[in-house]
Parts: sequence; structure tokens; C-alpha cells
Amino acid sequence: MKPKEWLRSSSQAKTHDEHALKEKGYGAADIHIHSSVGDGMASIPEIIEFVAERGDIDVIAITDHDRIEGGYEARELVAKRGYQFEVVTGMEVTTLEGHLLALFMESPVASLQPLANTIEAIHAQGGLCIAPHPMSWLTDSVTQQSLEKIVNSGEQALYLDGIETINSTIAGRVSNRKARMFSEKYRLAETGGSDAHFLIAVGSAFTSFPGRSAEELRESLLERRTHGCNGTRVRLSDIGLIQLIRQQRKSGGFSPRRIVRNYFEQSK
Repeated sequence: MKPKEWLRSSSQAKTHDEHALKEKGYGAADIHIHSSVGDGMASIPEIIEFVAERGDIDVIAITDHDRIEGGYEARELVAKRGYQFEVVTGMEVTTLEGHLLALFMESPVASLQPLANTIEAIHAQGGLCIAPHPMSWLTDSVTQQSLEKIVNSGEQALYLDGIETINSTIAGRVSNRKARMFSEKYRLAETGGSDAHFLIAVGSAFTSFPGRSAEELRESLLERRTHGCNGTRVRLSDIGLIQLIRQQRKSGGFSPRRIVRNYFEQSK
């Protein structure tokens, strides 16, 4: 389905939660978006135009795997065109224990480092750390054991600023419930993110927060006043088989061996 066709059809299918949150003065942020700078299928200009046409997202974050350039480009483009939404620069860092979202970043951090070292490096430059699709065996995710080690560490710079409790991808859906239970147990800020690799998936999950700006989002995360929410659901048939195959090729392809490895890691 073409993006403009999707926007027309989805505008009539906004969830009750989306309308209610807007009426209460809550903003919506999709802080987990992939672009063609990485393994996403949409370019930065396409994403920016799509968000502007949607008109219901206040903040976005471009979080390509181990690359931050997309966030720079998006921020500059939004400022140049005078759009009403804001961009948070960030990246999805590959650590030795799984993926980690780094938000409010100005410089990239090294990949393939221990999770603890990565968290400390992000905090050292004032960034925030969010565990995406935690405990999911369908993608490279931080295990419950590793998460508990972090939240119980007691070290000054070694902590999570939030956990993704709503991820709209298949990989996220298998672990969203466990993520929410973990968040409630350890009183972490909850976030939602589309983890979009396709344009029409942007906004299919989001983080609600009091306010509208990126700075208010940051404050809300630190004060644990955010919530992960589902947006309009995107079906695989909406994306199309050809696009799915192209994205898998771009990302390195489906790996049954890795899935099996992840399953046993998450089962420990």
C-alpha cells in the first residue's frame, strides 16, 4: 500500500487511546524509527514528509543500528522546513548483550561493547538509555538476567532510563507483556516505539507523555511519567511481500540459527 493511501485509510482508524491522550494534553513520540541510512526502507526526507502529513506525532527519533547520521539529517531538515514536530538524535546500539536505544545523543558510541560499558558511555554525554524489545527471542534483545543485573547494580551511571513495553513489530509482540511486567516490578519509565523499517509503520506504536516538545519528553522519561501505547496497526499485507523481502536482504536476511540461539538465551 502506498503511504498516501495508508494515511487516508488510517486517519479514520485512530485508536480511542490516541484521541483521548491528545484531549488530555499528552504528546506522542515515536522514538524507535529506522531509515535507509541503516536497514530501513524509507529515506529521511520520506519519513519527515510522512510524519508531517500525519500531523499527530510531536516527537520522533531516528535510531538506525549503530549509526547516528540519520538523526542529524532529520533534525536539520525539520528545522529548515519549519515543521511543528521535533527530532531527537539517537541510535540503536548493538551491545554484546543485545540492542540498546541511545537517545538525546550528539556523538555515536561504540558498538559491540559490554552492555554496562555502553550504558555508561551514553550517560557520560547526557544521553538516555532505553531497552528496546527486551527479552524477545526473535531479535537481538537484552535478556531478563542482564536487565536485572543493571537495575540492581547500584552504580551511579549504570541504570536504565526506560524500557520499551510496546513494540509493534512481530519481534516485539512476543515480549511486550514480559516487558510491561518487568517495568512495573522495577518502576521504570515505559516507552512505545514502532521499530519501523517501513514508512507506513511509523507511528504504529508510540510513547505518550505530558507536553509536546522533545525537552518535555526527556523530562517525562526521567520522571517516569511516560506510557507505551499502540497506534494504528500495520499488517504485513499492508507492507507487501516484495518490500519485506527487500528489507530482509538489506538487513542481512532471516537467520534461523540466530533465532534458535536467541530463544535459548532468553530462556535461561
